[in-house]
Amino acid sequence: MRPLASQPPTTNHQPPPVLYIAGDIHLRDGGGPFPVFLDELAQRAPARLVILGDLFDYWLETDDACARYAPVLERLRALRARGWRLDLVRGNREFAAGRRLAMASGCTLHWPRLDLGLGPVRLRIVHGDRLCHDPLYRGFAAWIGSYWHRTWQALHPAWGQDVVARWVRRRSSAAQRTRTQRPPRHRVFIDPRRVAASARGCDVMVAGHIHEAWRRKLRGTDLMLVGDWPGQQGRWIEGFADGRLEARLQVFSG
Repeated sequence: MRPLASQPPTTNHQPPPVLYIAGDIHLRDGGGPFPVFLDELAQRAPARLVILGDLFDYWLETDDACARYAPVLERLRALRARGWRLDLVRGNREFAAGRRLAMASGCTLHWPRLDLGLGPVRLRIVHGDRLCHDPLYRGFAAWIGSYWHRTWQALHPAWGQDVVARWVRRRSSAAQRTRTQRPPRHRVFIDPRRVAASARGCDVMVAGHIHEAWRRKLRGTDLMLVGDWPGQQGRWIEGFADGRLEARLQVFSG
């Protein structure tokens, strides 16, 4: 495992990135370091930004959600107006995402993966939840994506959906804290077999979900985890036209 150390922004001595990948930002509102990151991107040459899921603490296709996250959604649309290409691979916090999020953010939505070429490299970007051995989560995901759950949502007002979503998030956060306090054998790990199966046809796979940042080979797969955005810290990956992928870490002031 190769830990990712803090690195300075790209200098003028090399070509600028053509791709930025970030994920697991978990916005609770429109604040935090991510809007500052988007402001910095707006000062750079237009490129492609891929968000690999869990941009929000939770997303509902409602006016309230658009208002809550307006500072970030407005900045994303501004980037698109400046010529940026924006993609969002839906994570487990965007199970309900659809046309409203696509229009509010200017992002093209993808699931379960986004394949693209980076010079000679065939790159696959996924959220990462489908790479983990976590039977309880997979059952929950199946329910959330089912016809019955979509029907339930359609029958309830936005405020009722928000109450349920907040309750689920609190339960999820409590369960996560419990898992981190247990011995390592009880924690959810990335399953190398799932990685190998999901990476067929690509050279490098970039994922998130488990809030770790590293790069290593798993069953012959070059897997790179982008990391999360705790506090004022941000992690992302920059991709270059020659196929290079470089991890970035920055602490934002404010």
